[in-house]
Amino acid sequence: MSEYLSPNLGLNERVLTVSQLNAQVKKLLNNAFPLVVVEGEISGLHHHRSSGHYYFNLKDERAILRCVMFAGNASRLSFQPKDGLKVLVRTEISLYERDGRYQAVIQHMEPHGEGELRLAIERLRAKLQAKGWFENELKKPLPAFPEHIVIVSSPKGAATRDVYVNIWRRYPPVKLSLQPASVQGQLAESEICQAIATINRFEVQPDFAILTRGGGSLEDLAAFNSEQVAVAIHESEIPIVSAVGHDVDFTIADFVADLRAPTPSTAAELVTPDGQELWIRFDEFVMNFDRSVRIVIDRLQTNTSHVQSRLRSPRREVANNQQRLSDRIKDLKRTQSQQLTQRTSRITHLRRVLSQVQPSTKLQHNGTRIRNAQVQIVKSANALNKENSTRVDRATEKLVQLNAHWRERTNTKLHNVNRALIQVRPVQKIKHLRTRTENTTSILGVRASEKTVHARSNVESVIKNLDAVSPLAVLQRGYAVVTKPVEGTYFGAIAKGVDDVQPGEGIQTHVSDGTIYSRVTSATKRNHTETNEPETNK
Repeated sequence: MSEYLSPNLGLNERVLTVSQLNAQVKKLLNNAFPLVVVEGEISGLHHHRSSGHYYFNLKDERAILRCVMFAGNASRLSFQPKDGLKVLVRTEISLYERDGRYQAVIQHMEPHGEGELRLAIERLRAKLQAKGWFENELKKPLPAFPEHIVIVSSPKGAATRDVYVNIWRRYPPVKLSLQPASVQGQLAESEICQAIATINRFEVQPDFAILTRGGGSLEDLAAFNSEQVAVAIHESEIPIVSAVGHDVDFTIADFVADLRAPTPSTAAELVTPDGQELWIRFDEFVMNFDRSVRIVIDRLQTNTSHVQSRLRSPRREVANNQQRLSDRIKDLKRTQSQQLTQRTSRITHLRRVLSQVQPSTKLQHNGTRIRNAQVQIVKSANALNKENSTRVDRATEKLVQLNAHWRERTNTKLHNVNRALIQVRPVQKIKHLRTRTENTTSILGVRASEKTVHARSNVESVIKNLDAVSPLAVLQRGYAVVTKPVEGTYFGAIAKGVDDVQPGEGIQTHVSDGTIYSRVTSATKRNHTETNEPETNK
């Protein structure tokens, strides 16, 4: 495509080649008629044996439509096309660019007798497509690991059994429920709609429902091509999976449903994960997790053993202090016993002496002395007991202080050990490294900005220096450059003196804002040593 100024076609007309025009017309036809149903009579049928394509015309009383059916679609025909046969086709309208003629590219073809029902289905499909019910944005997602699936189908159908068996084989943990409904006959539409409404009213809603049945004719599948069932699927809050018929069967339910499965057996594979594969992946995850945990535990045990080897047990210190306290208590008891024994021996000796002295005065005096001595002994014993009790209390208090001190030191060491263990965790190291990385990135950004500002300043300085020595700057100050025209060049040859030009010769004077063209009438050479008239070239 090109654009140019044409005096005959108008200003800025677009010029298309034939190929470009045909391509645009083909695109317009494809967009305007993506899929239509056409009724007509076959004429001029030609079956290309080598490729398998069919070429023919569809005609009625007033017009003819050129048609082609390619081998892939032709191989699925259930009848043999022939001239004069009235058919119903589903087709795309396109353009054969080489010949410039539009044609119908047939996707499906069937005899007109069976086509009445197909035509009604196509009309309903076009109606629902115009409403936007087939758009992917309306499709509800299905969970990857469903917990509860409801199957809407006939309890006696082979399709129901296939779905049950394949789902249980692939994913045994899922819960399967059956919502019975007729899938063929006059009551099929209402029972399917009622079943969908019922599962939407469950107190605990399932993850999704599978609407399924086996293959059959268009009459057998009529319930799944009804507008009533399409509305029930569209309005369902629970995702609906359509698994109706065989791979080549397409129903309105397939287009409206959130997911279409080609067959009932395929539906089980599409909606459930492979249990064996999950077990394999789970075993691998467990092995990797166990290996990682063992590595971490071994490392922590090594660190703990190393720390424990450097710590002294507080129980040993408490036991030593208790042993020392017990030894001191024994010493105190032994000292008291010795003192009491000595006092008792002295009293016994005094009594013996008194018994030998008969005078009552001495006896009385000695009695007084004895009583005084007894009082002194009692006082001394009480004082000694008090002193020993004080010493025991002090020793006990000191032992309690030592015990508290050792407990505090032990708790401090254990806290330090725990902090050391926390610091060797990989998560803390990763956080620390991430923080250092963010700080480094910030510093690099600041330095990069400083380098950019410095480089910009250097460039501006160089530009100023270049402007200062530029010849254009010299011309701006009022100077000019004189050149002689030279063929093939723009600037010409520079005239450096009067000897470079001759009278009558054309010259160019370049100033700051342009060029002055002139012709030499005369040239005078300046003489700096003589005062006579200057020499003139004529």
